[in-house]
Formats: sequence, C-alpha cells, structure tokens
Amino acid sequence: MACSRLIGLAAVSLALAACGGSDTGSSPAEGTGGGGGAGPEDGTGGHGGTGEGGGSGGGPAATAPDAPVLSFVMPMLGVLHVEWVPQPECDQIEAERKDPTHDYAVAFTVAGSKKAYMDSEATEDMEYTYRLRCKVGEVYSGYSNEMSGNPTDEESEP
Repeated sequence: MACSRLIGLAAVSLALAACGGSDTGSSPAEGTGGGGGAGPEDGTGGHGGTGEGGGSGGGPAATAPDAPVLSFVMPMLGVLHVEWVPQPECDQIEAERKDPTHDYAVAFTVAGSKKAYMDSEATEDMEYTYRLRCKVGEVYSGYSNEMSGNPTDEESEP
C-alpha cells in the first residue's frame, strides 16, 4: 500500500512539474500565454495565445512556389492548345484567360504534373490571352508570362 501511494505521489509531482510547478497561488501574470498559430498566406504570421503572459506569433507563412512558364498557345482543331513548363512542387495549375471583352477569370484548373490543356471554351474568332499560376496547398505562386492565340488562325508549329 505504501508503495502505491509513493507511485501516486511521484506521478502527481511529475504532472505538476510538467504543468509549470505546484504553486497554486501564482497570479495569472506569471503564467505563460498560448503558442502562436500558423500564419495566413499574407506572411503576417499567426496570433499568439490569449493568456496574460502573451504568446509568440506563428512562424512565417509558407514560401510561394515558382510560377509555371507558358511555352505556347496555338490553334488546334478549332480550339486553343495551351502548353507550359510546370514546376515540380505544384499540386495544381490554375489558368486564367481574358479576351477583348472580358478581364482575366479562371478558365481551367489541372493537376500540377500536367503540361498542356486543350481549351474547348476558346472557340470564337478573337485573341485569347492566358496566364498561369502554381498552387501548393493553399499558397499560390505569382503569375506566369502571358501568351495569346486565336483559335481560328491557321494551325502552325510553335
């Protein structure tokens, strides 16, 4: 029985030590604040804890990946064939397209390992301009170079 009491007291002592001591009379100002969370995409870091002691901010936001590089946009079978050099770390490639009457808007999203896409929505006799970006988790790269093409032009080699 004495042995089990000793083990119980030792466990309580260890638990108190892990929690910062056994002094129950400490004021809140002597405690430690919570840890910081992960930072948002804007690079500002996370917020600290709400305890009186304050907490440290989260670490820096994840570094943006490199943008893919557009290789060419060319007419093929009445639509536009868009091809690029992907970045190895990309989870997804997001392509935006604009035309003379519309600003950039997302045209398609494909797996990060893809290198080309046939844009079946680009069929009118007008110039379409593309730009791409890489997405890793919730972090986006900057935009790629821009390239344009008209799906009704004669097909030619890039």
